Amino acid sequence: MESKQHFYAEDGTKLIYRTWTPETPRHRVIVMLHRGHEHSGRMAEMAAFYCQQGYLVYAWDARGNGESEGERDAADHFTDFGRDLQTFMALVETQSGIRSEETVLIASSMGAVIAASWLHDYAPSIRGLILATAAFDIRLYVPFAMPMLKLARKLGVMPTVSSYVKSKLLTQDRREQFAYNDDPLISSSIATDLLIDTHYTAQRLLDDAGAITTPIMMLCAGRDFVVSRRAQRRFYERLGSSMKQWRYYPDTSHAIFHDWQRPEVFADCLRFIETLFERELPPVLAVNDDQQGYSRDRADAVRLPSYHPEYGLTRLSLHTLGKLSEGIRLGHKTGFDSGQTLDYVYRNQAAGRSFLGKMIDRTYLNSPGWVGIRRRKQLLESLLTRYLPESATASVLDIAAGNGRYLLDKVASQPALSAELRDYAPENIAVMTQAVEERGLTERVRVVEKDAFDLASYDQPAQFQLAVVSGLFELFTDNEPLSVALSGIATQLQTDGILLYTNQPWHPQQTLIAKTLTNHRGQPWFMRCRTQAEMDQLVMAAGFEKVATYVEPGGMFTVSVARLSSTSSSEAPLAEQDVESNLA
Repeated sequence: MESKQHFYAEDGTKLIYRTWTPETPRHRVIVMLHRGHEHSGRMAEMAAFYCQQGYLVYAWDARGNGESEGERDAADHFTDFGRDLQTFMALVETQSGIRSEETVLIASSMGAVIAASWLHDYAPSIRGLILATAAFDIRLYVPFAMPMLKLARKLGVMPTVSSYVKSKLLTQDRREQFAYNDDPLISSSIATDLLIDTHYTAQRLLDDAGAITTPIMMLCAGRDFVVSRRAQRRFYERLGSSMKQWRYYPDTSHAIFHDWQRPEVFADCLRFIETLFERELPPVLAVNDDQQGYSRDRADAVRLPSYHPEYGLTRLSLHTLGKLSEGIRLGHKTGFDSGQTLDYVYRNQAAGRSFLGKMIDRTYLNSPGWVGIRRRKQLLESLLTRYLPESATASVLDIAAGNGRYLLDKVASQPALSAELRDYAPENIAVMTQAVEERGLTERVRVVEKDAFDLASYDQPAQFQLAVVSGLFELFTDNEPLSVALSGIATQLQTDGILLYTNQPWHPQQTLIAKTLTNHRGQPWFMRCRTQAEMDQLVMAAGFEKVATYVEPGGMFTVSVARLSSTSSSEAPLAEQDVESNLA
């Protein structure tokens, strides 16, 4: 039985979804994501097939598609789709009463990119995923098409791109071609911004596919003139999944679920799904990835000697012309990861010696990492507002506050709020102490010199309602100090206290930064990008329950919310044996 309903995305956008309920349910769920330009109604035949096998089936109209609200074939950022999917999957679990571990996703083309980015960024626990003709590299056929589109975006021209894809390129089934042509809900263009953002997201996923460990089956069509087969294969080969399958259909077109060979495709997918449910869901032990996991391997690879000319030229430019830039000069002086540098990046006001210095500084401040850092700050501030209502009297702890700018701004704007700002660096303590005095916040803000990774730092009784740890953990390779800090935070929070924690799952310039920039100790700046699963498990091991994750548009940083579990003991300082048990 088919029904059509709706839900609201986090930004209030109304999204349509359909359900197909089996006559003899098996307590299993399939969620389907359509390709670009289309809608959930186009997946009815496939939904009916799985419904007959006893699966409860859900499918949505993505924002800007079908009957859902939103600008047609557009989104502010591609990450909006991942956030929508996270909301949708929570609805599916609540409405069906079936855990996400009993759910399989089937996604096509652009929907496959959405599903893969959701897996990468949110690290959900699902049974498996099927990706069909994934749009990791859309064939644009025009030379230098992507650079031209980026230029058009800067110039403010060509806001949309018309699709060259006609029904005969999607399917060889004439009846399906007619159905496609006659469907008024199918669109024929895409926003230029979204096309560029889709390309960026796909490249990010291709680079970091090893972070995905969920069982995956990939379906590739031999007569696909819409997306690249090479990119799909590259993603498949790089996957970190211990269980993965590749199916190639040489005579099938891009719309693989609507071509003449679809009965065989449906059956192949069903066999894979049944295999998934025949075996136990393997535990994800990402908490130990600092020893021999994927992200540790990537971090170690960055430390290997490299004589690429790009790194030498970059170092040379940073130590010559770069010194005309105020930001680069400050980075050389205090470290590019220091609180002073971070505060400068937050201000985002280009400065330098001469006009050339200001131009260099603007380029420096607009680098992908610094843009992501500022977006991370915006996420943190919005979550502080959400979890600390204006009328509430609350106290906040930041265990490594740096210069404390964002939290001082929050305390200054909320009279009922108090805070304790900690840092191990005396220079940061001096900067924060001066800022507190200048703002007249000495009665509500306490600045303390403490090491976040020292057990002795957590010697107070539980007194805080919210704790923040931002931009700290990626500076350290091993997980042991992180576990100490997280367990220590748990002792400082009151019952049901909130933890806001950041993570850096991926960075496009991780190697370049390691080879060219120095940290606050004057050493090469090595970052360890942890998968979201790894970071979440460290937090849960310390006694927290994850509430939500938010991803900044560049996909480099996440900000997550966790609540101290009611079963977690936070009444006394953490004992040494408690730390050891958490690390075991």
